[in-house]
Amino acid sequence: MIKLVARTVAIALIFPLTAFSQDLDSLLKMSAFTEESELQKVLNQNLTVSSSKALTTRETPGIISLVTAEEIRNMGARDLTDILRLIPGFDIAQDLQFVMGIGLRGNWANEGKVLVMLDGQPFNDLLYQTVAVGNRFPVDAIERIEIIRGPGSAIYGGSAEYGVINIVTKAAESLNGVAVYGTGGFHSDAVGRTNAGVMLAQKSADLSWDLSFFKGKGIVSDNKAYQDLFQDTVPQNLIKTTSADPMNINVGLRYKGFSLRTMYDQFETSDPFLFISFKNFYTDLRYHWKASPKLTIIPQVKYYNQVPWTWGATLDREKFFNIRATRLLSQLEAVYDISRKINVNFGALYFTDEGTDMLTGDSFRGAKTFQLNNFAFFAQGLLKHRLVNATLGFRYEKNNYYGAAFVPRMALTKKIENFHFKVLYSQAFRAPSIQNINLAKTGSVSPEKSNVFEFELGYQFTPEMLLAVNAFSLTTRDILTYGSEGTGGEDFTEWYENATKTGTRGVEFIYSIRRKSWYANISYSFSHAIKGDETVATYTVPQTTTQYAGMLANKIAINSAFYLTPRFSVNPSFIYGGKRYAYVTADDNDEPVATSLDPYLLANVFFNVNNLFTEGFTAGVGAFDILNEQPSLPQAYNGGYAPIPGRSLEFVVKLSYQLNFKKQ
Repeated sequence: MIKLVARTVAIALIFPLTAFSQDLDSLLKMSAFTEESELQKVLNQNLTVSSSKALTTRETPGIISLVTAEEIRNMGARDLTDILRLIPGFDIAQDLQFVMGIGLRGNWANEGKVLVMLDGQPFNDLLYQTVAVGNRFPVDAIERIEIIRGPGSAIYGGSAEYGVINIVTKAAESLNGVAVYGTGGFHSDAVGRTNAGVMLAQKSADLSWDLSFFKGKGIVSDNKAYQDLFQDTVPQNLIKTTSADPMNINVGLRYKGFSLRTMYDQFETSDPFLFISFKNFYTDLRYHWKASPKLTIIPQVKYYNQVPWTWGATLDREKFFNIRATRLLSQLEAVYDISRKINVNFGALYFTDEGTDMLTGDSFRGAKTFQLNNFAFFAQGLLKHRLVNATLGFRYEKNNYYGAAFVPRMALTKKIENFHFKVLYSQAFRAPSIQNINLAKTGSVSPEKSNVFEFELGYQFTPEMLLAVNAFSLTTRDILTYGSEGTGGEDFTEWYENATKTGTRGVEFIYSIRRKSWYANISYSFSHAIKGDETVATYTVPQTTTQYAGMLANKIAINSAFYLTPRFSVNPSFIYGGKRYAYVTADDNDEPVATSLDPYLLANVFFNVNNLFTEGFTAGVGAFDILNEQPSLPQAYNGGYAPIPGRSLEFVVKLSYQLNFKKQ
């Protein structure tokens, strides 16, 4: 299997060179410091997702992926899952009740391990720290996505143990005008989704404001004969019994150093019998005070009001679980440029989380409410030297329920002409959330702790071509796991507890070639589960010790675009996923039984026409899963849910129009 994958990667790397008759020896002799190429325009974008000091992707202290608005438009992405599947190490799996979550580097990462932010607002819920994905995020409104494929706890705290996804919208970043967009997805006998949105923004030197609205309706799958894991119900038509309906309202205001952002997000999905809804309200007020040319002080206040994971019967809408969670956070941060080559940032924050049972009134160990308090202090320094850039930082957090956590971070990075390297070591943690603490089996739980080593080498062969290879080792101890007993009613109990350890090791290859008339990004990711008797049982399968339930060990992704004319592009993409293992049925004793899932090849193509009829109008049409592979979405642990059947071939139509205001 590994040999087959290696050959496939080799062919994928060689193909663009052969197709355009370029000789490798001549490419190696070319200077990469000519007029800025299309690839260099991407590589030289300054990012702050892994450092307070803006650095390029090749020098920032993290393993970074950057997805631009151009790439999102060209690929015709239906939702965030289409984008993440093209990123090395990322995968999508089922949590429960048809709610989909994120896997990263062969690990289930949905509960507090990947922080997802939209215009600076965290989407991880306060009860469990999960992020439901699927037909949720307004992908056609995105300016760029900055992704850390590695720990971010030292900067972002206890919800970023394995990674960070920072989504920036056009309205908040670049739009100075009005834009509207719409998407329709169609299966052979079902409407897969209908989404639409509008953005309005105006930018000036002192005053900027933006307003966005997004709403959609969709289904989870178009499968017509779904049966649950225990097969004790009649087959269900998921076209009629599932939903994936998003809504988002996003408002921003900036006046000089003051900025305010408020957002309301709602997402409802369902399995054949139960609905699950997430409602989130965010307000973020901050002030960038330029105390001196070298010192910036940023006070900040945030308030979150969420009602996540509300679930109940689909037929009569009776709610079985309904808890409100709030957070009030105050933070003070300072960024100081000691010199042109030395930068430090440090700060402190305090927040209070509170859960309120809005049904029975006794969900919190017999009480209606539950409160936890958290204090944190963080600091990070960056030294830019001619030999190496050195980053050293740490974060200390203390909570009134689970005690203290301390995580250091160290990084050495440097770009030397066409070559770059990164050596990274981080400790990371996942902070127990409201329900993790409330449902603690032994009365208390501890934070998860991870040790992560990462190493990256990259070389820019020509102004248009880059190859980067990274290796990682990730080990998590005291991992928080969910368990339950009983079938429902009074005999049903559920809990969280600290288990032993989990983790993976692996490598990721990225080959990028970008010219004015075409580009291609080719990646291969491999992960191998750690060995040992301590591995958490709920994530394992009996067939292998090298993969966890529901997770990929091998993935190849190719994302490309060919501009046949300045306005018309053809955009093929391919995703090969290797063999997976999952719990798909139950035996005569109602014990879940695992089996292997066949490899799959997702082939997609999207056609785009820019400035059609008039400037600013874009139309696109494409097909997803042309080969009709329909890869299922298995549950990423032994939790009693059969895989979500994959969607069949889906034809997608996209229309958008942007009218820019005249510059004043």
